Formats: sequence, C-alpha cells, structure tokens
Amino acid sequence: MATETQTKPQSVKETFHFINDPAEAINDALTGLTYLNPSLSYHKEYKIVYRNDLPTFSESHVTTIGFAGGGHEPMFGGFVGHNYLSAYVSGNIFASPTAAQIFEAIKMCQPKGGKSMGTLIVCGNYTGDILNAGLAITRAQAAGYKVHFTPVGDDVAVGRKKGGKVGRRGLSGHLVALKSACALAQRGESLERVAEVMEYITANVGTIGVAFDRVALPNATITDLQTLPPATIELGMGAHGEPGLQQISPIPSPESLTSQMLDLLLDISDTDRAFIPFSKSTHPMSDNEVVMLLNSLGSTSDEVLARFAELAIADLEKRGFKVKRLTLGPLVTSLKMSGFGITIWRLPPDSGEAMERELALELWDEPVDVVAWRQ
Repeated sequence: MATETQTKPQSVKETFHFINDPAEAINDALTGLTYLNPSLSYHKEYKIVYRNDLPTFSESHVTTIGFAGGGHEPMFGGFVGHNYLSAYVSGNIFASPTAAQIFEAIKMCQPKGGKSMGTLIVCGNYTGDILNAGLAITRAQAAGYKVHFTPVGDDVAVGRKKGGKVGRRGLSGHLVALKSACALAQRGESLERVAEVMEYITANVGTIGVAFDRVALPNATITDLQTLPPATIELGMGAHGEPGLQQISPIPSPESLTSQMLDLLLDISDTDRAFIPFSKSTHPMSDNEVVMLLNSLGSTSDEVLARFAELAIADLEKRGFKVKRLTLGPLVTSLKMSGFGITIWRLPPDSGEAMERELALELWDEPVDVVAWRQ
C-alpha cells in the first residue's frame, strides 16, 4: 500500500512564457480555437466557447457545458463541437469561472422562449468550481432552466481518509465520461439518460498522475518555477501543483513506475483508494476490459506517452486485463508541467449495469469534430 511522505525542500529557477500579456492569455488562447475550428464562436465578455449551431441544436438535443479554470488547455475548449461539448466556460488561470459566467452559458444553451431538453454541466471536483456552479444552477433553476450538474473527482492519489467530505480532485476522468455522454446527447437522448451515463462512467474511472517538475504560472513573462529536488519525481501531484502522494528518489525505471501507478488504480484490497469497482484486482472475468487514456501534463511528448502506454498495456495483460481502446496526448494540461497521468475506465460487463459494453465502445468510437481529441 502506498504511503505518504513529507515534501522535500524545493529549488527555484526562472522560466519564460511566450505570451503577449498575462491578463489576455485566456482570451488569446480561446480566440485561437475559432481559427482552428471555424464551427466554433467565442463570447469574450463571458469567456465562453460554443458551437455555432447552438441555438438550433439546443431545440432538439440535450446541451453539455464543461467549465474550469484556465491553464489546463485544451480542456475543455478543445472538446467543443460535434459529438462532444456544446460549450466551455473558462475562468482565469487556475481560477474558477464566476457564477455569472456559468449562468450565461446556461442561458445560451437554453434560449429563452424556445423549447429545451436541458443541460448537463460538468467540472472537476474543486471547491471554487463547486461553489460557483451551485450559485449559477440555483439561479438558473429558479428561472425555469433544466440542469443536471456532475462534478468529477477521479484522482486515486487522494484516498477516502484524506478526501473526506470534499472528495477526490478532478483530473482527466471527466473527458472519458463526457465522450459517451455527449455522444448520447448528439443522438437525441433525454437529460436523464445522458446524466445517468455520465454518473455511471465517472464511478468507474480512476486517474493517477506523476510529475517530473512543478507548474509555473504565467503571471509575468518571466516567472519562478518551483522545481522538485534533483533525481526526484512526485507521484500523485495535483493539476495545480498540489502535494502528491509520494516523492520518489532515485527515479525508478519506467517499468517500475508504470507498475506502481497501475497498482494504485487496480488494487481493490486498498480500501482507502479502491475507487474503480473491479470485481478482482487480477484476472477478473466479466469486467476485464478497459479503456486507457495517457495524458500529458503539458510538456511530455507523445513519444514518451507512447512508451508508457506500451508498458502499461503489457503490465495490464499480465494482470489479466484487455485494453480495448487507447488514446493519448495533451488533453488536460497544467501549463508547462512535465509529467503525465494514466486514466483507466472499467468497461461495463455485457449486461446488468447502466450501460452495456457494446454501447460503451460504440459511443467511444463515435467520430467528433473538435480540435483536441485523438480519434
């Protein structure tokens, strides 16, 4: 079982951000998305990226909104479009969007006077996001809007004892669940069904990350970078540089690190961190198939991710699991942080749960028209 250790003293160095103006970094980034994907528009005042066809789409489809602080691009702006999100609301760097921003996005997704099938709203499990969403949704429901809210906490580094009532941090698990939920919304399913699948998948997803260095905020062109001690990595560091589960030195081999990360995701005997409800830790019979996502935290290359993916697949096969689908890349970043995360989705058995395995894979394979998804 993993044990938590005290954080070692950190060294500091300077890093350079190639940006025009720190105050305009989010607007610059999101405006750029509309050039990459002309089917998107950007509402600068409220920092909302949305589908151009949103007014007509919302008349006959459940709409979906992802929101988060900036600095995690391409999440969620890079996932707005056909068969994925209807809109994204961005806060400033590492800060939740305001309740007014979120409420404005709800109104855009449910135009006043028109019929609506409702809106699913998703964010990572962070206190500021939860509070501002609560204010916005209370206001929206009082005004007659139909909304379902799902905050997602998938970080297995935060155990039940440490998480307490707050729960786990959100990492990249919400992208996995949204891939299916948004595909159902595109098919015209009800808000109740879209929300059911969203909740079901998030209960079957876990993520563990490892950082090779800490994050540097672009609050100026030249900023301090809090570095880890030499020959040290941090297992379980949060997406904003929050303390992790364990600092490891000397640096382990890639094979050893991969195995340790998978232990945290798969070991159902670890009662503090056994969040993914596999029937067995090794050689399960009815739920041995998984989808795996390897996420770069910002500066880790596809080549490095691909090598860790190869190691993870081999390790999983030794444990009796089958990787049915794999995607990798910079999906949920932390600016220029060096490191990566492994997300595992336990695919459903053939029957007996909220969705069947065949449908799960079918929804995963639905083509999307967004900037950032690796199909």
